[in-house]
Amino acid sequence: MLYSHVTLLMLRVVDVVAKTTVQQSARMLVAEIHGEIQIGALFPIHRQIAGSESCGEIWEQYGIQRSEIAMLTVRQINEELPFKLGLSIRDSCWSERIAMEQTIAFLREGVAQCSCCQTPGCNKKSVPVVAVIGPGKSSSTIAVQNLLQVFRIPQVGYSATTPDLSDKEQFGYFLRVVPSDVFQAQAINHLLHHFNWTYVAVLYSAGNYGEKGFESLERLVGQKSSNVCIAYQEKIKTLASDEEYRKVLLSLSSQKVRPQVVVCFCEGASMRQFFKAQQFLAKKTRTFKRFQWIGSDGWADRNDVVEELEQEAEGSFSIRIHAPKIPGFRQYYTSLHPENNTQNPWYREFWQQKFNCQFAVSKEDKNNENIKICTGDENLDENYKEDPKLSQVINSIRVVALGLKAMYYDRCRDNSTLCTEMLSRNGTLLYEYLLNVTYSDQFKQPVYFDRNGDPPAWYDILNYRGTTDIDNPYNEVGSFKSVNNDGKAELAMSSDIMFFDKTGRLPESVCSKPCGIGQRKRETMACCWICENCLEFQFVNITRNQCQNCSLGFWPNANRTDCVQITPEEVSWKSFGHIAALILAIMGIITTIGTFCVFLRHNSTPVVKSTTRELSYIILSGLVACYAVSFAVLATPSSISSLLTKTNRIARILAGSKKRILTKKPRFLSTFSQVVITWILVGIQCVIVAVGLMRDWPYATYAKYALPRQLILECDTETKSFLIPFFWDFFLISLCTLYAFKTRNLPENFNEAKFIGFTMYCTVVVWIAFLVLHMGTIHKALVMSFSYSLSASVALALLFFPKLYIIIVHPEKNIRASYTTTKLIRCHFGNSQAAYDSTSKQQHLGSKTTQRTSMQSGSASKSSSMAGGVTRTASVHVPAPRGSTHSTDACTQTETTNKFTRSFSIVGRKKPGLDDDVQQLVEACRRYQDERINSSAANLLLEESEDEHANGTLDGRRQRRCAEFDDAVGAAAGGQGRQLRTVAEEPRCSAAQFLAGHTAIMMSRSSSSRSRNSSANPSPTPSIAASLSDEELAQISVRQLNQKLMGQDRSLVMELKQKRRTLKNRGYALNCRARRVQNQMKLEADNLVLRNQVKNLRAALHQAQLRLQFYEPSTMFEYPATMAQPMQIMAPISPQFYNDSPLPHQSHQFDFQQQTLDHQHHIMPTSPDSPEFKPYY
Repeated sequence: MLYSHVTLLMLRVVDVVAKTTVQQSARMLVAEIHGEIQIGALFPIHRQIAGSESCGEIWEQYGIQRSEIAMLTVRQINEELPFKLGLSIRDSCWSERIAMEQTIAFLREGVAQCSCCQTPGCNKKSVPVVAVIGPGKSSSTIAVQNLLQVFRIPQVGYSATTPDLSDKEQFGYFLRVVPSDVFQAQAINHLLHHFNWTYVAVLYSAGNYGEKGFESLERLVGQKSSNVCIAYQEKIKTLASDEEYRKVLLSLSSQKVRPQVVVCFCEGASMRQFFKAQQFLAKKTRTFKRFQWIGSDGWADRNDVVEELEQEAEGSFSIRIHAPKIPGFRQYYTSLHPENNTQNPWYREFWQQKFNCQFAVSKEDKNNENIKICTGDENLDENYKEDPKLSQVINSIRVVALGLKAMYYDRCRDNSTLCTEMLSRNGTLLYEYLLNVTYSDQFKQPVYFDRNGDPPAWYDILNYRGTTDIDNPYNEVGSFKSVNNDGKAELAMSSDIMFFDKTGRLPESVCSKPCGIGQRKRETMACCWICENCLEFQFVNITRNQCQNCSLGFWPNANRTDCVQITPEEVSWKSFGHIAALILAIMGIITTIGTFCVFLRHNSTPVVKSTTRELSYIILSGLVACYAVSFAVLATPSSISSLLTKTNRIARILAGSKKRILTKKPRFLSTFSQVVITWILVGIQCVIVAVGLMRDWPYATYAKYALPRQLILECDTETKSFLIPFFWDFFLISLCTLYAFKTRNLPENFNEAKFIGFTMYCTVVVWIAFLVLHMGTIHKALVMSFSYSLSASVALALLFFPKLYIIIVHPEKNIRASYTTTKLIRCHFGNSQAAYDSTSKQQHLGSKTTQRTSMQSGSASKSSSMAGGVTRTASVHVPAPRGSTHSTDACTQTETTNKFTRSFSIVGRKKPGLDDDVQQLVEACRRYQDERINSSAANLLLEESEDEHANGTLDGRRQRRCAEFDDAVGAAAGGQGRQLRTVAEEPRCSAAQFLAGHTAIMMSRSSSSRSRNSSANPSPTPSIAASLSDEELAQISVRQLNQKLMGQDRSLVMELKQKRRTLKNRGYALNCRARRVQNQMKLEADNLVLRNQVKNLRAALHQAQLRLQFYEPSTMFEYPATMAQPMQIMAPISPQFYNDSPLPHQSHQFDFQQQTLDHQHHIMPTSPDSPEFKPYY
């Protein structure tokens, strides 16, 4: 209340100061219709002079036409009202300051104390206004509202569209019949999206209208649903100079990426200035390209904006508030004349300006030809252009009239005159009635207001064609409604559109084209971007412009804008991997069962016995279970299959239960102990698995982490529950591998250390690879199945296939001797009583102790006769390397045999001269004897016999063999045999002479070398060095040498030991070369003899056949058939003839009984005519 009184005092001061101005200024004129209730109106009767706040020339459309339609509307409405409505029209000159002055005049008249009005010619008291219509400019409307709301006077806008006026906290007494610029910004935004213009520039006028309109558009295009980007923005003053407008367009045109579409939230004057600047730049610079303009309703369809600039505006779009032309107004307007329109004080001025004439001319100007006198016969119908906002003026006046009418009927009821409440002019009450007004205008367009005093929006989209269509330059090509029949915003456009290049081809105004499906924008500069592809399991968050991962179990939809749940998938048995795994498991089961059957059939053979049959059968059972578990692993997961999968570890440990730690504890070597230990190990695994099941019961679930796009059904279990049972398996595997490695040099088949080692090595590799693949792959069941099958296959192939090969392919090797042999030496100790009794045809050696050597197998033996005719035999055999010949192996075999011929006694202690490698052999033989023969070590006597060399025995046997064969052939061939024997004996003599001579030469060289070494390197202790000759040093053992050198200097000890090794190696090499030459010469002689014998036998056979056919042709004699066999056998005879003979012992073993020697030689009778003559080779 205090604020209102202060304002009234200010107005009183302004009134005193402005009295003279009001009386002298023409702009303070008032067009008035008197009534009981008066309303005011502010129209821009005059234009504003550019760059100043003064009024210019008369404005026909905005001023004269609006004032005339307002007065016409009041007169028409008064016919409907129960009271008379008055109207006072004042000139705002499109200026905020002048509008404020005119508003103060309205308020001053309402509170004036004088009895006369302030307008010239008024002779009675003015009636205070109850509401004000206008002004047309938004900034002026705000200034007027700031004054009117102090006095609680409602204001109705017919042209102000700024969004600020919707704020009821600041402008509590304002409402309007035109939509807010917020809706105009929506219309422009829809238009940009319709043409896909995403890269635009925005220019706006300084002031409330332009700034608020730009803010509304910027807010709309900044929404996430909009893809329009404002690349350039600039604010320009309405009264700016032409140069400033040109600079704005030049700056816009010089952008790195030039926007083609320009939105101008400008008033009509600013829009015209931009067209003028574009015209100037286009003429000045030929490369300057015109823009595609979109103007706001400040331009609408005003002709004064594009006058003489039609070419620059062609193809542009403008927004106009939907306002159809008023029917009948043209006839009314054109019928007006200065003589009959006295209510409008500006009409005569308008007439003079319109027709460029004058009503009152001074006497001096009457004769002036340049001055035209108005006759009153001028026609307004020529070049008639109607203001598009006349319908809004009508609606604003009608809203006030209807509000007053409703208030009258509510407050005055049946009174024929105005009641007290109407006369009190309560603006707050009147404003409430105004907000509740609802009606349809003459164009059937609904008029109503929301709580902010704004009506619904309806805009016309105009396409300016200028010179192309003179009659209708503004072609209506579309419309926008904020609320259609469905309650939604709607833009309707036609196809008959012309663009800035005067064609119908749609121009582009984009910096970067929209990204495709599954792509996000990465901005590089303002409104420009690069499209980046999102990953296949990501969707595009348009709001944040980000690629976001779908949650586990979800996958992006087809548009990549959201995630949808993945349909679960079950394992298919038809996949290649599952089929291969099942085939491998089935083949493994069949092979394992077949192996089991073969072992059962040959259960008592040495091959099966050597593998510890009980453990082998346990292992085979575990292998079958290991193969069979693949079916549970690959089956569709369920609680049962998950349980079977988890308990399959027991099958794995059964499959790997092969003699794990038994080599360390000899006291547990019995079969029963091994089986018990095996089941104890399996029991521990069972306990571990049982505890794991009780703690973490397995169940079937979908593995969402397997593949981003798949849900795989699998058995769910914790990682630690899965790995803990493996620790026990790996402990046993590692322990077994360690002991298999440590026993790799034991006898070849002793506990099958070699095969167990290979099996463990491969098993470790398989399971390490399994753990890696299981943790890093999605097909865990398939990897697990292959790992089980491969692990079982490794054990089956390395542990059992070699035994199957011997049993099926080489049954002759399935003997006990083949499975108690080392790689280098084979030891036999046993009772030869049976052999001794059964060989009545043996040839016994004269001495008590015999010694034999086999050139074929490189073997030597010692036999001792015992009481009762029992012979205790010890033999050493060196198997010939695969692929070697007799001649190349003679040296190595003989050396090993010679080493053994320096025999030993193992009764109690080692003999002092025994070599270390021989001692190892003795220890191995003792362990074997203790296990297999229940006899004491005292019964095994190997007496030393260094005088008798194995080479002598070998040469004697071969000489006897050749002599007996020569005698047999000689008896058949007569004297030719003796001649052949003479020829055959010559190489032997030559070989012996060569060997003796060669030995003497090498010994002399060795003696000279020793003498030189002794002179060059004198020994620090001559007594010790001189006491040992080279021969003694070569023959002495290491222990004896250590005893002799005890207490001597270390350098001397090392020197003598090195010398000893050199002498021994030199002797070995010499003997090897000599024996090789000797053996080669013997073989050549034997071949020559045999070839001659075969030749003689063939000749004798041929003569015998001739004689039989000549003398006894009819006698049935089978002698020729009998003689056919040696002919086939004898030709040709190779040097391996003796070695390839079908002897009883083919395992490179001789028991050195006479029966074996007889079988090898098969001594022939002396005469082929003897009935016992049966040649056998």
